[in-house]
Amino acid sequence: MARGWLLAAVLTTACATNPKVAPTFTYAPPTGTRFVRTVKVVSEASLVGRPYRQRVEQEFVWNVGFAREGEQTLVTQQLQRLAVRVNGADVIDGERVPGSNVSVDLLVSREPRVIEVRGAEKAAEALSGMVSPTVQRSSAPRLGPEQVKDIAVARFEMVVRDVVGRPTAPGSTWAVADPDPTVKRKSMTVDRLEPCGTARCARITAQYEVEPEAAARQALRSAAEFLAANGVNPAEAEVLEASLDYRDELLLEPSTLLDHGATFSQIARVTFAGLRGQRIPVEFRTLLEQSSTFP
Repeated sequence: MARGWLLAAVLTTACATNPKVAPTFTYAPPTGTRFVRTVKVVSEASLVGRPYRQRVEQEFVWNVGFAREGEQTLVTQQLQRLAVRVNGADVIDGERVPGSNVSVDLLVSREPRVIEVRGAEKAAEALSGMVSPTVQRSSAPRLGPEQVKDIAVARFEMVVRDVVGRPTAPGSTWAVADPDPTVKRKSMTVDRLEPCGTARCARITAQYEVEPEAAARQALRSAAEFLAANGVNPAEAEVLEASLDYRDELLLEPSTLLDHGATFSQIARVTFAGLRGQRIPVEFRTLLEQSSTFP
């Protein structure tokens, strides 16, 4: 978490074709592997019982490839298509995207660790220029170079960092640290091994134990503009109740950590006190669905 949810999922990892299952998860994407990754993200904030709702839909299509630079792995990620809608209105028209002009590449060490993000400045500039001329700039996603870099690294870590070196046998479970300070505990479990194309993949789920009020505050801050537009100041609100449910699911090739699919779900229901003590329930939902298509 600190998961940078709006676009955080749009960049990193991969997939291969070896049916043999390694005993531990290993980051070793074969040089020359190429595939298309499609990522769909839907984020929604609503005041329960009132006709106030903000819905942001995003779709990213990336052409992903792997090459070597010395002992490092170069992950190339070229944007093929991007579409963004806010409350049903097109903010970015995906059909106009010149995919060859937008690429965010990662240089990954043997550990593995992202040691360099390339193309973030150019990508941020190009993404800003894709906003539809009929839409206010304030409605578009905010993506500067540093945000693009943070998203790229966060996405890589969410898939690779938490599983590399861990056992692949079904039933294996382990705890991992999460950079989000609201997460008290995160556990990963290998549910099963299953076919994925010509390979065999591990289906892994993640369960979270979070600090309710801290996570509620984080959710309120993420929708501060929406709440302020509806007369709510989350900075001054007293949190009365909070119910949170965070779940992840990954489908990975154990011997390469190339990804065939992923789902990230975050639901927060928060009730806080209004200026006159009235109860104001708010619900936040974010769902990311990712799939990979291989030639």
